[in-house]
Amino acid sequence: MDINLNKTMKKFTSIIIVFILFALVSCDQKNKTLKLLKVTEYSSSKVSDSALRKILKKKYNLDVKIDYMLSADSALKQLLDKKVDLVIIPNNARNEDMRIKAIIPLLPRILMIMTSENMKDRSLKDILENETVYFEDRSRLDSIFFERFFYSFNIDESKIDSKLASTELKIDEKSDSLKVYIGLMHLNNVEVKNLIHHDWLFFPLDDIDNYGKGSKIEGFALMNMSIKPFIIPRSIYKGKPDNSVLTVSLNDILITRSDVSNDLIYGITKTLYDNRSRLIQMNPVYNLLDFNYDRQDLSFPLHKGAIQFLDRNEPPVWSKYVKIIWPLISISVVLFGILASLRTRFKRRKKQNIEMYYNSLLDIRSKSETATEEDAYIKILKELKLLRSQAMKSLADKKLDSGESFNIFLALYNDTKNDLIEDIRDVRIRAQENKS
Repeated sequence: MDINLNKTMKKFTSIIIVFILFALVSCDQKNKTLKLLKVTEYSSSKVSDSALRKILKKKYNLDVKIDYMLSADSALKQLLDKKVDLVIIPNNARNEDMRIKAIIPLLPRILMIMTSENMKDRSLKDILENETVYFEDRSRLDSIFFERFFYSFNIDESKIDSKLASTELKIDEKSDSLKVYIGLMHLNNVEVKNLIHHDWLFFPLDDIDNYGKGSKIEGFALMNMSIKPFIIPRSIYKGKPDNSVLTVSLNDILITRSDVSNDLIYGITKTLYDNRSRLIQMNPVYNLLDFNYDRQDLSFPLHKGAIQFLDRNEPPVWSKYVKIIWPLISISVVLFGILASLRTRFKRRKKQNIEMYYNSLLDIRSKSETATEEDAYIKILKELKLLRSQAMKSLADKKLDSGESFNIFLALYNDTKNDLIEDIRDVRIRAQENKS
C-alpha cells in the first residue's frame, strides 16, 4: 500500500514540476521585451513607428521600445554590444562586422526639394548654390547621401548657404529671398505637409517624361546601389502637387544580430507580412512596404530567420531540375539496357569461342586415337600446340574469359599433350624392338 502511494506521489510531483516549468516559459514569452533604436534626428516618423510597435506587440507578444538617436555608428555598437536587439537604419549604412544581419527593408525616405516660389525655369545647381537652403536632417548618413548627390549633379557644396530647418526655418515669416527646403523624408512627413499648406512647391530633379529613357535620376541610382528612383504622385497632399515629381528614395532597413534566434526573426518578418493591410489601415504610408525586394540591394546580409520566411514557398532544390533529371534518368535506363545487352552478347560470344576450342581439342584427341605412326603423332602434337597458342592469344585479346571454362580447356590440353607424348614414346620403343 505504502509503495503504491509513494509511486503516485512521485508521478504527481513530476506533473507539478512540468506544469511550473511550462508556466515559467509561457510567462517569459509573453513578457519578452525587444529594444529597438531608430537612427534619425527628427521624430516626425513616430506615428508610423507606433503602428509597427502595436502590430508586433499585439500579434507576437513583444513589447518593442523605440528610442531615437542620430549616430548610426553608436546604434550599431549598441546592437553588437547586445544593449539593443533591433535597429532601424538607412540602407546606406556600412559595417564590416558579419554579426549584423538585415531582416527587411521598411519605408523609403524620399528626397524632397521644396521652394517657397515657383523656380521651374532655374536649375537645381543654380538654386542650391545661390539661395538659402534649409536641411531637414544633418545626420552623418544623410551627409554621405548628399555628398554623392551633389557630386553626381555637379553642385559645389562649399557654395551652399545651409541652415537647419528645425531651428532656423520660419515658414510664416515673410521674406523677399527665395528659400529652399531639402531632406530625406517619409512620405507622410509633417513638415512637408505644413510647407504645402503654405504654398511651397516641389522641385523635380528631372522631367517626369524622361523616366525610363536614361534620366538623370536613373543614372544617379545606377551608380549608388541603395538609391532607387521614386515618383511622388500627383495630388497626394490634398490636391498637391499639380504634377508628378521625379526624385529618388533611400530605404530604412530593420537589422539585428546573427545570434538572435531564427524563430524570433521569422516571427517578426511573418507578422509584418501577414499584417501589411492592418498597417496600411493604421497608416497609409505602409503601402510602400515591399516584400518583393532584391536581396542584393541590402547593406547587410539577411538573417537566417528572414531567409527561411522568404523561401517558405520555394520548392525543394531537386524539383527545380525535374525537367532535366527525368530525361537523364530515361537516357540512363536506356543506356543501362544497351550496355547489359552488349555485355550479355559479349559473354555469349566468349562462351561460343571457348566451345570452339573445346571442339577442336576433341577432334585432335580423336585423331590421336586412330594414329599409328610416329610422324602422325608428331603432326597431331604440333596441331595441339598451335591450338593452345591460338587460345592464349584470344585470352590476351579478351575474346575469352579467364574463368573456369578456360581452366578446364588447359587441363584437357595438358592431358591430351601428355597422352600424345606417351604414344610417341611407345611407338619408338616398338620400332626399336622390331629392329632387334
